[in-house]
Amino acid sequence: MAIILEEIYEVALHRYNMKLVAGGRGLRNLVDWVHTVEEMDYVSFLKGRELIITTGIREKDEETLVRFVKSLHETGASGLVINIGKYITRVPRGVIAYSEEAGFPVFTLPWEVHLVDFNRDLCNLIYKTMQEQDGLETALQKAIFSHKEEQQYMPVLHENHIHKDTEFFMIQCYFPANKDIQADDKFDNTQFFYRFIRQCQQIFAEKKVLSVIFQRDLYITLVAKMPTGTERENVIQQIKTFSESFARQKELYMAVGDEETVVENLWEKYRDLSYLCRWGRQKGKNICQEEELSISRLWLSIGNIKKLEKYREKMLGELERLDQETGSEYIRILKCYLETNGNIGEVATECYLHRNTVSYHLKKIAEITGKTLNSTKDRSDWYLAYQIDEFLGLI
Repeated sequence: MAIILEEIYEVALHRYNMKLVAGGRGLRNLVDWVHTVEEMDYVSFLKGRELIITTGIREKDEETLVRFVKSLHETGASGLVINIGKYITRVPRGVIAYSEEAGFPVFTLPWEVHLVDFNRDLCNLIYKTMQEQDGLETALQKAIFSHKEEQQYMPVLHENHIHKDTEFFMIQCYFPANKDIQADDKFDNTQFFYRFIRQCQQIFAEKKVLSVIFQRDLYITLVAKMPTGTERENVIQQIKTFSESFARQKELYMAVGDEETVVENLWEKYRDLSYLCRWGRQKGKNICQEEELSISRLWLSIGNIKKLEKYREKMLGELERLDQETGSEYIRILKCYLETNGNIGEVATECYLHRNTVSYHLKKIAEITGKTLNSTKDRSDWYLAYQIDEFLGLI
């Protein structure tokens, strides 16, 4: 992650008398690097999130300078520093008007300042901040993927005033592979994930909260030291809004952690929310809350999955084998019967069968399994087996 422009401004104001003249709304922009640009032709080479410095040696008249500033903003630059003096004596009104309207920060820097020193100091500041953030990201990832090795991550977390019981806001984002394999092969996933992470970083930067965002396989994980309340909802809505721009190219399913997300259970939250994302995809829900895990939370906490598989086989195995061998639909009919609370008419409609045919199949199911459809216990056992079956299909 990069540094917030506001932090650079605080340093440059005191060391170099750099002054903000317009676009203060953009002070929460993130900055990856400082770069000098003197000609319009070079703007297209920018990657975004650069703090640009210019002396105006080539673009000095007002009309050209306004076009220059507009081009920088549209390219994704974080702000512009104008070295006032020899070539530009004052910031033109047109530049100030555009910058204020666009929220694009424009600063002035006295001509006496040596740009070599200025660039070196700011780049060192950016590099130091990035190193600290990389250390924090590594520590939090170890808390998730190597949670038993506390000595490897807790010292770094303590340096950032994070303790075992520090509450976090966690969102898991899942981007399943495109069903069209050829289209997915042509899609640049690396560039897509890069842009998505940068947009999420900017959201948290604007709220000035400590955050870590990283990608692993088809998931992007967002962890932020953020208080509960409306700000969390705002983050979810902002991600949802900008994700609509790529909805035709990439599906997004989000799972939002609850208020009990702390350092010592981050690894469990990562596991549970990843599963919840896949569950949301199956149900057609793009945003799920952790509370929707329901009984699946219990299944996820069971270390021995074979126990669940054994139970499922005991309850549904024989019916499944008969379906495969004879073409019957016992599994489907029984599931529908349980989900409709034993309403034969609804089962008939759902399965496109006559009521008498449904009754016949249900009677056969009872004979095959040795269980009673009117028994609350037997129905509960079957229902549990179906839930386990769904769970096993998503892990």
